[in-house]
Amino acid sequence: MTTQPEVLIVGAGPAGLAAAVELASHCVTSLLVEQRDQVGGAIYRRHVGTGSVTLVMPEHHRRRRDGLMQGLTDAGERVTRWMQSVLLGVDRDGRFLIDNRRLGRVQSVRPKAVILAVGSVEQVSPREGWELPGVVTVGGLQVQFKETGRTPTGPILLAGSGPLLLALAAQLAAAGNPPQAVLEHAQPLASMWWQGHAVVQALRSWPQLQEAALYARELWRARVPYLMGWQVASVQAKGAGLLVTGQHHSGLRRQFQVQHLGLHDGLRPNTTGLPAAGQTDAACIVFAGDCREVLGAGAAVDDGRKAAQQVMRYLGHALADDLRLDQAIATARRTQSALAELFQAPSNMPSANTVVCRCEGLQRADFDRLQAAGSARELRLVGRFGMGACQGRYCAGAVSALAREHGVVFDPGALHGDTPRWPLRPVALTALAAYADDDVVSS
Repeated sequence: MTTQPEVLIVGAGPAGLAAAVELASHCVTSLLVEQRDQVGGAIYRRHVGTGSVTLVMPEHHRRRRDGLMQGLTDAGERVTRWMQSVLLGVDRDGRFLIDNRRLGRVQSVRPKAVILAVGSVEQVSPREGWELPGVVTVGGLQVQFKETGRTPTGPILLAGSGPLLLALAAQLAAAGNPPQAVLEHAQPLASMWWQGHAVVQALRSWPQLQEAALYARELWRARVPYLMGWQVASVQAKGAGLLVTGQHHSGLRRQFQVQHLGLHDGLRPNTTGLPAAGQTDAACIVFAGDCREVLGAGAAVDDGRKAAQQVMRYLGHALADDLRLDQAIATARRTQSALAELFQAPSNMPSANTVVCRCEGLQRADFDRLQAAGSARELRLVGRFGMGACQGRYCAGAVSALAREHGVVFDPGALHGDTPRWPLRPVALTALAAYADDDVVSS
């Protein structure tokens, strides 16, 4: 006989896994919902092919990953796993609707509490030519490499800003196909001279220092140039590859002939369309990990445990505050704040020929022709900005910056309104038709 779980956990990355393990350790049952066919999220993505994979990973990440996987195994039947499943929303009767794509049907559950641990979204600023084939995100490249164990064929260039560029460059180098160069828009080394406080805060985190040293060693071994103060000015198709023009802040330019260009401009919490945190008529809803605050994988584990403890108190369990978790999260926050200062890069407005909205194929020039539009509503309905398939997930930030130039307030956070409307994600009509109000939990 099947029963309803006490807690629904959406996302099986570090935060979701940690929450499930923590709940199980106190004999609280949970349903773990993950859109992919394996647990681990992006950071702990596992190789699914044959043979071995040379993956550069700091030891503290390995320890946490192995501990979570063992904890999930030990949890046994206290954690029910629905893989290849996606949260669609909450109906008016308080049922959380799940698109179980493995079974091809929509199912519902009525948990007492919900932990949302859906991670972060990679940010990429518009560049001229970024919509061309061969231009991908650095995070996407990294996930592909982790899963397949194979690097992309042909020359690679990485550009943007942030530590993730270093991580992927080191992993590609160790696997035998180092990038031609890394174009870092910020100038972290120069920033150290006038941002001493940030340096001191960063140096307080020994694991992060070890991680940086590990990546730097791989880049040095492979002789990969790490060019600071550089950005991608334009991308053009040339033959079967790409001609990338890089530009230094001084105006100096350099061209790269590559097969693949990886872009990355940071991470932001993945909260688009999700219900708000707090106690509702349906259930207590708690955010955990990078979808609450982007602090890295280590802090996501601690935050997942903290979210589980918060839920258990809501369910009536007597638990004392775990000050060690609060301290660890506070330390991670200081480190991330310091890194944000060191990797702070000036923003660039797209040129007239730059595609801003990839879903609708709209350029900066299309936006400038809408000067008569005096509101965000007009920009969307008349100009179609933020109205494509992604519903502004990827273009809203750039459109907001352009709108400010024209004195128009375009708030990315207001695109979906105050009340989330389901389905939050696309769902097949056949899956909806197969739904039955049976409130059954099965693996």
